[in-house]
Amino acid sequence: AFLAWSVIPIGLWYNVQYWIADVNVGILVIFAVSSLNVYAIVLGGYASNNKYSLLGGLRSAAQLISYEMALGLALVPTFMIVGSLRLREIVEYTVHWGPYTGPIPLILLTPVGFIIYVIAATAETNRTPFDLPEAEQELIGGFLTEYSGLKFTMYYLAEYLNVITVSALATLLFFGGWYLWVVPPVLAFFVKVVLVLFLYIWLRGTFPRLRYDTLMRLGWKVLLPLAIANVVVTAIILVAVGG
Repeated sequence: AFLAWSVIPIGLWYNVQYWIADVNVGILVIFAVSSLNVYAIVLGGYASNNKYSLLGGLRSAAQLISYEMALGLALVPTFMIVGSLRLREIVEYTVHWGPYTGPIPLILLTPVGFIIYVIAATAETNRTPFDLPEAEQELIGGFLTEYSGLKFTMYYLAEYLNVITVSALATLLFFGGWYLWVVPPVLAFFVKVVLVLFLYIWLRGTFPRLRYDTLMRLGWKVLLPLAIANVVVTAIILVAVGG
């Protein structure tokens, strides 16, 4: 969970770079690292020697695999518009609209992608209303049933760190990263991350937990086709306006 932050740029202030590595495929590194979470959950449920824990682990595997494709495809239009996978270049993407020349929040160009990203990222991080792998009413806590103390803490730390990571990614890809008028870049970045985190808290307190069949149907029959259609429409528009 901590490894993803090695390629997340936080800001550029007075020629000081606030990031560890500026990788030209940084977003792919984050996806590769985050996809390892499913192994920890499945193996944790299996090692508990408890049927509820195992069922929670299997649910998590199915859920993460179902929503990873929609999550990735939701970001493809952003990469097509910018023409790069480097997170710093996505933040610094410049447009020329009339008298204005400068960076803009890419949510203005890919609003559908942002909506798909929020829903899929909520499912990927096992947050309400997609917290089926640890449903207390059905699975007595899911894959965490047999864990307590430090082991339980490590799982929860990883879960909430993943929520912060997807919020930081949303800030970089859709909200202009560290650009916010005269606000210092690093402070602007963390303010935006906190606002995106508030969105997840609002979802948690507003929507009830979905049924498992509804969860799968939403991922495969709604979000995935919508994400594919969004990619196709974006490609057509880019070709029509000359890239």
